[in-house]
Amino acid sequence: MNADRHPSRPRRLNPRVKSPSDGPPQLSPIDRIISLHHGSTMAIEATPQRLQASKQYPAPSLPERIEQLQKQNSSLNHEVAYYREMEQYRKEFEYEVARVKEKLEKALSKLARSQQRVDDEWTQLRQESRATYPE
Repeated sequence: MNADRHPSRPRRLNPRVKSPSDGPPQLSPIDRIISLHHGSTMAIEATPQRLQASKQYPAPSLPERIEQLQKQNSSLNHEVAYYREMEQYRKEFEYEVARVKEKLEKALSKLARSQQRVDDEWTQLRQESRATYPE
């Protein structure tokens, strides 16, 4: 057994070897998707671009932050109103599509029955014709 190492003592890491926690976390594919949608994660906030931006654009004062949140709230309220109104039109559209689908199914069924009737009549005429005028 090594004299510097005791079984109950945790192993020391070599200080020359960089551990993954020495730098900012790498962006995962999910982080990239979140970033595309203007979201935020710890890895995104630790990117050089975000760190530099945080230095250039200091945190807003409390009144500025309240104003930002009020604007965001207003925007979200407008978005909710939009989706509520669109839901009504979506339901109407869905109803109309179902109605048209039903009409098309009935028309196709009627066409299939008519086609079958004409085919049957045609077959009967051909059989009668062969019986009357054998080849």
